[in-house]
Amino acid sequence: MPEPTSSFDQAVMSDELFQRFARLIYDVAGIQLSDQKKTLVVTRLQKRLRELGLDSYEEYFQHIKDDDNEFVLMLNNITTNTTKFFRENHHFEFLKNTLLPQLFQHKRANREIRIWSAGCSTGEEPYTIAISLFEKLKTLTGGYDLTDPCRGWDIKILATDISTKVLATAQAGSYAAAALQEDLPEALLKTYFDRSASGSYIIKDFVKQLIRFRRLNFKDQSYPFKKSFDLIFCRNVMIYFDETMKQHVLARFHHHLAPHGHLFLGHSETMFGNKLFSPVHITVYRKQ
Repeated sequence: MPEPTSSFDQAVMSDELFQRFARLIYDVAGIQLSDQKKTLVVTRLQKRLRELGLDSYEEYFQHIKDDDNEFVLMLNNITTNTTKFFRENHHFEFLKNTLLPQLFQHKRANREIRIWSAGCSTGEEPYTIAISLFEKLKTLTGGYDLTDPCRGWDIKILATDISTKVLATAQAGSYAAAALQEDLPEALLKTYFDRSASGSYIIKDFVKQLIRFRRLNFKDQSYPFKKSFDLIFCRNVMIYFDETMKQHVLARFHHHLAPHGHLFLGHSETMFGNKLFSPVHITVYRKQ
């Protein structure tokens, strides 16, 4: 006989309550949930009701209002984090072949480069940026020197996300083979990854040392950065924002980019009519 259905499996979320969830999530995180997302939200939050022993979504709504940690856990559950190493590889080719040579030339006096992976998810993007940097340094200096992998350059990558869950995965730097592109050259795998006994690919320490992972909410009115960034990657994030939120985030990016710094967006994100940036490549923009 089938097991009896528990009370949280029978919980129902009314349209009115879903709108309250959607308003709260937008007000706190700037993430816009359309009516079509209701089924996804109900399905993914059912697990939290079960784990907390709550009988209704109304109870859970009150819970997330009173508990910041649970609010973040809720965001972890309802946001989709799909990424791979070298995803949209044309961006990394443009980075390696065009922008990095320019940066190494223009910054040769202070030898300092700052990059921000904004909405870094589980870390594949910032690690890919780091690998691209090391590959370009290799061509400029004739090889690797693991005692000084940055060859005297002060290079730092900041990687941020609102989700504590994905940040924990990113910091661990351990990935199943499915996270890697199938045609990734074996030389890259050997240089930048170790293999675990279970077959996972683990980012080597000298790559990890380039990156700092931090939690950041794009909805914040200001971002806590003292130095400007030469490059900002924010790909496939703003598709979750309405126009007001997009303009807020773009204004923050413009403020924190160095003069003539570059912003990378996702393949479905464009900035028609935005006077803060000018296009220079496929969804790559230069600060005006």
